[in-house]
Amino acid sequence: SLANNLWLGEIPWVLKSLTFPEQLLVALAYPRVYVFKLFPKRSHGVRDVSALQRGMRGNVTTYELSIEGISDMVKGSLMPRPPAILASLITVSFIGVGTLPKKWIHAIFRVRCPAVWRALLWLKENNPKYYGKLDISPDRLQSLPEDDVPSEISAVIRQSEDTGILDQESDGYVPIDENEGEKAF
Repeated sequence: SLANNLWLGEIPWVLKSLTFPEQLLVALAYPRVYVFKLFPKRSHGVRDVSALQRGMRGNVTTYELSIEGISDMVKGSLMPRPPAILASLITVSFIGVGTLPKKWIHAIFRVRCPAVWRALLWLKENNPKYYGKLDISPDRLQSLPEDDVPSEISAVIRQSEDTGILDQESDGYVPIDENEGEKAF
């Protein structure tokens, strides 16, 4: 970016601290859909679900969206976007045995109403070209959780207990991580 004269400087904390779903709620455009595949790390060769909070691994795959279709969904000047948009943009696949407690995905997929509100105020003030004429809707802000995973995301979480999928996908092209005794991602 610097070499192309596109460096804008340090990202302000009010934006840097947003979770991924929060970023989507304040975004003006959605060129991609995001598929998160999450699974527990191995501990001594075994996938340890009890360590999932500090030992989750995975990848994110993006797919292009129909810009016209998405623009129809988000027409208007009210912000933040309705939480229902999250179910159209995010899919989560958990691969592991046992149920996935909501607290384990909290750090990645939580939405904090105050954080979204502060980000929109900052964008409106500091980016008037794109955000200056937008209206911050108190009703939409109230529809957001104070600090929780929105039901729209919880509803799209799918689980597979077939952990053999992980080994099949990574066999042959991912180097072994010597610290964990497993393949590094």
